[in-house]
Amino acid sequence: MEKEVKKYWKGLDELEGKTLLTGEFVSTPLREEQEQQVHREHNDGKTAERREFLKLMGASLAMLGASACTRRPVEKIVPYVKKPEELTPGIANWYASTCQECSASCGVLVKTREGRPIKFEGNVHHPFSQGGLCARGQASVLNLYDPDRLKHPVRSARKAEKTPLLWDELDQDLVKKLKHLQQTGGNLRVLTGEILSPSTNKLIGDFLSGFKNSKHVVYEPLNAEEVMLANELTYGRGVVPHYRLDRANVVLSFGADFLGNWLSSVELSKGFSKTRKLHSPKTMSKFIAFESLVTLTGTNADERHSIKSGDEYKAALALASELVVNMGKTRYAGDSLLGTFLKKYDPKSIALELGVDAAVFKKYAHELWDARGRSVVFGGGYSVKGAAGLALEVATNFLNSALENEGNTVDGAVNYTFEKNSTKALVELISEMDAGKVDVLLVYKTNPAYSLPPVLGFEKALAKVKTIVAFSTHLDETARLADVALASHHDLENWGDANPKSGFYSIQQPTISPLAQTRSFEDSLLQLGRKLSLGGVFLAASNWHEYLKENWKETIYRRYNIVAPFALFWESVLREGFFDGVASEGMRGLASTKSRSFNVNALVSFSYPKSLSASTLVLYPNIAQHDGRTANNSWLQELPDPVTKITWDNYLSVSASYAKAQNLSDGDIVKVKVGEQTLELPVYIQPGQNDKTVAMALGYGRQAAGRVGTGVGVNGFVFAAQGQKLLEYSNLSFSLEKTGRTYVLASTQKHHSLEGRPIVREATLKEFQQNSKAGNEEIEHDMTLWKPYEYKGYRWGMAIDLNACTGCGACVMACQAENNVPVVGRDFVRTGREMHWMRIDRYYAGNSSSPEVVHQPMICQHCENAPCETVCPVLATMHDHEGLNQQIYNRCVGTRYCSNNCPYKVRRFNWFTFTDVPTPMQLVYNPDITVRTRGIMEKCTFCIQRIREVKDKAKDFNRLVQDGEIKTACEQSCPTDAIVFGNVNDKESRVTKLSQNPRGYRVLSELNTKPSVTYLTKIRNKA
Repeated sequence: MEKEVKKYWKGLDELEGKTLLTGEFVSTPLREEQEQQVHREHNDGKTAERREFLKLMGASLAMLGASACTRRPVEKIVPYVKKPEELTPGIANWYASTCQECSASCGVLVKTREGRPIKFEGNVHHPFSQGGLCARGQASVLNLYDPDRLKHPVRSARKAEKTPLLWDELDQDLVKKLKHLQQTGGNLRVLTGEILSPSTNKLIGDFLSGFKNSKHVVYEPLNAEEVMLANELTYGRGVVPHYRLDRANVVLSFGADFLGNWLSSVELSKGFSKTRKLHSPKTMSKFIAFESLVTLTGTNADERHSIKSGDEYKAALALASELVVNMGKTRYAGDSLLGTFLKKYDPKSIALELGVDAAVFKKYAHELWDARGRSVVFGGGYSVKGAAGLALEVATNFLNSALENEGNTVDGAVNYTFEKNSTKALVELISEMDAGKVDVLLVYKTNPAYSLPPVLGFEKALAKVKTIVAFSTHLDETARLADVALASHHDLENWGDANPKSGFYSIQQPTISPLAQTRSFEDSLLQLGRKLSLGGVFLAASNWHEYLKENWKETIYRRYNIVAPFALFWESVLREGFFDGVASEGMRGLASTKSRSFNVNALVSFSYPKSLSASTLVLYPNIAQHDGRTANNSWLQELPDPVTKITWDNYLSVSASYAKAQNLSDGDIVKVKVGEQTLELPVYIQPGQNDKTVAMALGYGRQAAGRVGTGVGVNGFVFAAQGQKLLEYSNLSFSLEKTGRTYVLASTQKHHSLEGRPIVREATLKEFQQNSKAGNEEIEHDMTLWKPYEYKGYRWGMAIDLNACTGCGACVMACQAENNVPVVGRDFVRTGREMHWMRIDRYYAGNSSSPEVVHQPMICQHCENAPCETVCPVLATMHDHEGLNQQIYNRCVGTRYCSNNCPYKVRRFNWFTFTDVPTPMQLVYNPDITVRTRGIMEKCTFCIQRIREVKDKAKDFNRLVQDGEIKTACEQSCPTDAIVFGNVNDKESRVTKLSQNPRGYRVLSELNTKPSVTYLTKIRNKA
């Protein structure tokens, strides 16, 4: 009996056999209709002005600086008389530092050229991120050159008077008010986001100690508060444990997007991928997901179950009931109180209620028990927050303890040191403000006027504070409500440190002088402290750099009894980028020797909130925008969502069944109401989403982000509700009504069709164990029009493991930053004209309610028999002697024949001049790469500039390039090491071995193009 051929589809239109957009040059009725609608919207009111700006000014670098009000970089027209020792023109300098885009604090290397930072890369020596870097981390270098950054302090921002202020004048004014506080015992409050810098936290404490009535309140809109509270209830200590996925044979997630943007996604992706690769032996871990949304993590599950938002807790306890009550396993099997509690969650009854197969709980309980001590169970992450999230975290803590994961794959000793974010303390602060009891409020690294729901009354209370001082890089929603907005440094202009895990410390060092009249938050506190005569450290340290060094000397150098002199220790930290105190104590690589004792009473006495309605709304952060702090970064705005492939907007995500019941279609604009708040946004029908759950992404709808991010999408934070202990982002009741209007979302997914061809190949683990070539029936062709070329030296190739690739998009962003790839703006994306050289195609298989998902990176395949080369009339695209398909820009005349003839659709045409912008907007450009102009074709070059750089270095030493010495931008940043580049002629190279792997295949090999990119089949650990 022949095996049934699996059919893949990109979207519901393709599944239903409707006409798709099939390329940027092909006209179809659907494309013409969409282009007409885009044209109508483009000329409609104020929105059109911003979109027109993006088109004319080049969105990719529209934020890179308006020269009128910035300090120009020093330009030397005379050669150095005495060249700085550390600077060689044309040669990059690298600085070890710390990424500050999220609380993970990954180690990075900052690439600078002639004194300007142009690229972030992961630090391969960092023990946690291990060289990987997420998309947001890659894009953060662009924020440095944002022209909408504050250039100087601003007075009376609250009154819309943006009067420039001198720092000395400002300091005198603030010192008077703060001295008055000291004398009268008035209330001083410092409101900050999550700060993982031990030195900054110490400085805040030192500063506040000079005031009788002062307090530091932390507010981070998306945090791990539920995890910390659950650990405090169940283990007696409110920490976020360290998860060791590299040791897990079975991973179970109840909605946690740990591969996307929860906790430390790069580190967790690294660990996860190590158990998923199948080079040898033929084993891999198993990943099971229960979730309401379709998260990036869920798309990588071997077995995924769609359940209603809010039912994750029931699913977790049904599994616990199967383990403890039905199977009689775990150390808790004899606990009568627990047994009585768990019997209420009978697996068969819960399965029926959740709409899943009743056999799955028994099956998973056995698999987890067989893998006890080598499994991990995750809670809801950002998709199940509030009271429901806290309850779920308590339940998953119990499962990890019952499965003996505590002290093995779940380590509460070497834990994340995320700062405790207290909703209770925030609510108390707002009450104080509303009562007029706060005299001076200092705000740093947080934007509550945007991210807090109106129900809390923050803005109303803020108006009653006597003096508000905002330390900010932008005049954002909160800073514009302040009396004084102090222009702060970008992280690349400032010193700093981080303590992301217990015993581990990393350094942040500046790589460029301040571009404007800005000052760091820390230097501001030190200046004020000296003028207030606070004494102590404020007299000892003349600046923040000195304070930082002294703190490291006192709290790290002496604590760990470092033998070397402090000067040498400090130099080594700057060189390496971190100090690993855990490794120095001999604990690195070892989990806690003692597992924590679980408090059963915390589980059985927990009051779980019931669902309020038949369908619920979930607010979640997507990978690009997160909480909206980088909304003015156009690289991130145009980065396709890993699942939906939509850019530039948020939307209401619904299932196909829900859309049918409500008579909704893609793009229908609906009015959504939660409580007293109403928003209008377009509908997107998401295959695999639960029928009783709708969702929308946070981080959009900024009103003071800058020229790129202001007004993009709608602000979902207004729908959040105030719970008893936490803010509620999920399990929200809502109403919905159609407006009768439609909107074309900017999606990159449906521009090309598979047309039934085997682009993706996959098999199950059992099939692979029986046959290494399972699912990979290669089609060979002997006939060719090309004469074979003998490559006597190097021949470059690439291998991509579909089993390791999670589809996170880090490679797309790395390619953009490395190769000066422009952003084109929403309207051009909507008509199929995005410019990314690298894309990640997302394919569905199966039905629309529970499809399987595969992610496939797609770049120029550098075909040996390249179809593009035969049709180019001017030889602008041609092969070189090392197997690269080159693009000669100054030959190209823009016929576009090559793109029409490319079966992979990976060539990009410059319809307009997206990068022709004035100085200093080009400061982020990589000078090793040509900046392309209008009317020419461009595409992936395998980072030829990196190839040449390493080859030149090898030539200086009269040797060949070693395997792994060259890393393309996409390979270098990949958190899962799914991409390998190298010399195919080297028989011992990794890329050669992978290309000869039985799982290896070439896309569209039946066309006999002979690509230089090998893909390894997707293997699923399922029946």
